[in-house]
Amino acid sequence: MGALLPVGSGPDAEIVDRLNELFSGTELASLRRHNKKEKLFDANHRLWRVAFRIGAYPSRDYGSDDAKRKWFFFLHHVLTQDTQDAIKRILGDAMTRSAIRAVKFSVEENSQVRHPHLFPSNNEPLANYLNTAGNTYLVHLVVKGPMDDSAEDPPGDNDPDHGEQPISWPKLELRRPAFRRTKSGRGKRPVKKKVGSKRKAGKKAAKRPRKR
Repeated sequence: MGALLPVGSGPDAEIVDRLNELFSGTELASLRRHNKKEKLFDANHRLWRVAFRIGAYPSRDYGSDDAKRKWFFFLHHVLTQDTQDAIKRILGDAMTRSAIRAVKFSVEENSQVRHPHLFPSNNEPLANYLNTAGNTYLVHLVVKGPMDDSAEDPPGDNDPDHGEQPISWPKLELRRPAFRRTKSGRGKRPVKKKVGSKRKAGKKAAKRPRKR
């Protein structure tokens, strides 16, 4: 968010959508289950490493704009430590509070800011980041503007955080097709037509002797 070109659209919009998807619904439930055995957002976990593990990065092709590598450079080098800590504090709380239904992310460009920070600040009480209903955290990031072409490879598995464990995501369940029931209780099956049956019948009729 705020790391790509232009702010609020393209790959920037993609990562916002991806984050909103991950921190709501079944994905949020999976992260919460995993968080019971591995605290994803504690002091021992780096934000850019967690982002890589949960798939929180742009994945579409933007031509010469290497959005994925620019995003990880942003997380590692542009996003200040206090802003990272503020984000982790919110996400850590969302992992344990069942009253929180989702975390929603957004970004705003403001040329007056010196470095990326949360709105209204990084040091607010957690309640100040909630929506009016009190069931959704709003992570609104304010950035100076689009970053340059600096990029960095995402942290691989050769550089893990302490205590990492594999994350289990919900599996895709395929539904079996339902057939309509007949009076006998058996499903109707489509009747296959024999190709060329009329032609064969015509040949047989031609061979029969005519009645006089």
